[in-house]
Amino acid sequence: MTKFGIAWRSLGGIIILAAIYLTSLYNYLLSHTVIELCSIVVCFSIFIIAWNSRRYTDNHYYTFLGIAYLYVGILELMHTLTYEGMPLFLTYTSGTDTQLWVAARYLQSIALLIAPIFIQRRFRASFTLWGLALLTVLILLTMFLWNIFPVAYIWGEGPTLFYIVSEFVVCSFFIMAAGMLWLSRKKFDRNVLLYLLLSIGVSIVAELCFMFYKDPTSPSSILGHLFYLISFLLIYRAIVVVHLLKPYDILFYNLAQSTGLLKKERDKLQNILDLEESILLALDAEQKVTMINRKGREILGASETDILGRPFDMFLPLDIRQAVKNDYVNIMSGQAELERYQERPVMTSGGEERIITWHNELLRDETGKIVGTFSSGQDITERKEAEDLFRAIFSRSPIGMYIAQDGKFRLVNPQFRNYLGFAENELIDREALSLVLPEDATRVRQEAVKALKSPKDSFQTYDYRVKTASGKLKWFMESVSSIHYDGRQATLGTIVDVSERKQNEDLFRSLSLIDDLTGLYNRRGFLTLANQQLKLSYRMDKGVTLLFADIDKLKWINDNMGHLEGDAALINASKMLKETFRESDIVGRISGDEFAVFMAGADQAYSEAIVNRLEKKLKEYNVREKKPYELSLSFGIACSPSSEPCNLSDLLDTADKFMYENKRENCPPDQ
Repeated sequence: MTKFGIAWRSLGGIIILAAIYLTSLYNYLLSHTVIELCSIVVCFSIFIIAWNSRRYTDNHYYTFLGIAYLYVGILELMHTLTYEGMPLFLTYTSGTDTQLWVAARYLQSIALLIAPIFIQRRFRASFTLWGLALLTVLILLTMFLWNIFPVAYIWGEGPTLFYIVSEFVVCSFFIMAAGMLWLSRKKFDRNVLLYLLLSIGVSIVAELCFMFYKDPTSPSSILGHLFYLISFLLIYRAIVVVHLLKPYDILFYNLAQSTGLLKKERDKLQNILDLEESILLALDAEQKVTMINRKGREILGASETDILGRPFDMFLPLDIRQAVKNDYVNIMSGQAELERYQERPVMTSGGEERIITWHNELLRDETGKIVGTFSSGQDITERKEAEDLFRAIFSRSPIGMYIAQDGKFRLVNPQFRNYLGFAENELIDREALSLVLPEDATRVRQEAVKALKSPKDSFQTYDYRVKTASGKLKWFMESVSSIHYDGRQATLGTIVDVSERKQNEDLFRSLSLIDDLTGLYNRRGFLTLANQQLKLSYRMDKGVTLLFADIDKLKWINDNMGHLEGDAALINASKMLKETFRESDIVGRISGDEFAVFMAGADQAYSEAIVNRLEKKLKEYNVREKKPYELSLSFGIACSPSSEPCNLSDLLDTADKFMYENKRENCPPDQ
């Protein structure tokens, strides 16, 4: 990545973190939920990729870490759902979320500490998967059923001694994990190692922040959550992006280079010097070795004296040895033709099988009689393994993959077909852009060209819409890279279904305008919609009315009856406001105990009638519920005829002033 790209990515990260921080000041629960969901997605992504690639990696560190992070993600999910203010698990104590947090940190730190043991040591992945599943279930039972998990946080007092000691223990595990990782640094890609160490370091900083918080919304807690998010993004970068996506480019580059070199060698073979890095082998009429070069001896793992004069079939696998010998006899006698190009394995002195592509020529004496063969060979074992690996990844990948040439699909994997609902024969040789929604096609072409021209180590994605075989509209995120396929330039594309993410983005936009407790518009939502209606009403020559309301004695209710009863009073008052006013009226909770109602086309008389109706509902509620307090509201009304327009801020100030005058008249000074 260029310095410019790093700067832009860093700036983007800072902006996102700043946005989350500002969100926490406005709505801490929302920012907490966003941070936790991001971390949970990272945990599950690491598991999915590590689990599906476990058979093709020699470094089992990632497999173990991926399995462990699945259950870290599950504990994080439970922590998020039980967090104070979430609508689920309300029957459990408010400290359960902190207990789940502590359990997740223990599991994460211990996993990072143990994982280096498996760098070059195999283990039973399925056994580990079920073993950690059992451990996770036992942890949850200690909290939700047996209630024996130590208390970690007491509301009103802060973290317990157990919590503080646990933070020190977790930090110690993180430090030891970083040390073990550093000792094994030669086993890791440099970038992967850097991101892993940075992730562990930032995790330690996050835990130190959590040691000193007293209240979940304190600056120390908010800062800790931001560092916590950064640590998960770093480990995502290490395992998902650098470790998995970058090797695709390397793999296809090596395949293209090997194919080009092999074709060049097969086409030429002019002299021995051109083939000095190839196996050079000469056999006589009895298939005995008369010449073999340094490369051939290195591959076979034998000295020249151990090879020369011996039958070459002793270096062939036993299952093909006799058949090759019979074919050679027929070639020497002229009863069969020599196969000039062939792929045939050899056995090394150590018993390893290597795949060789051979270029064969007949040797004749001056009379034209066949006296032997001369062959040059290329060891393509690694290339074959790479091809097998690519085919396995391509066919089993959890993301959609395709190869396109000349703008048409040449190869598509099962997940790609599952995404779109088309059969393979319906996609092969089909124009790739024909699946893209016409409105997005031009942008997709531009983004693809831009990505293909970008540096090899960069990774760019873009979103677009596709109509599936069933007619359903889906959103996909795509990345493309340039490769060689069948000896020609081609494009490798990967797609991921992000339809749910797009829906969630729309949902988050709507949630930012709604008050979580009452379901009314919050201050932002009220001001946004009321301003729109105010301008529309004046354009239509209609007056407007604004009602400002305040719950009486709410402080007394909170102090004497508890905040849950105070919340109930807010909810019941909101319900009556919503039921009393018209559907076209905009009702919002603009601060703790204050409400505002914007009524387009309403005059003073209508407003007073509505207030009378609301007061009647309040009286009926108080008689019916028999609470130890009376639920009541103080009102202030401001009207603005179309002939005397004013802005929304002036209307709010006027109605607020009248409301406080009304409150002073109807409520004792101490209330």
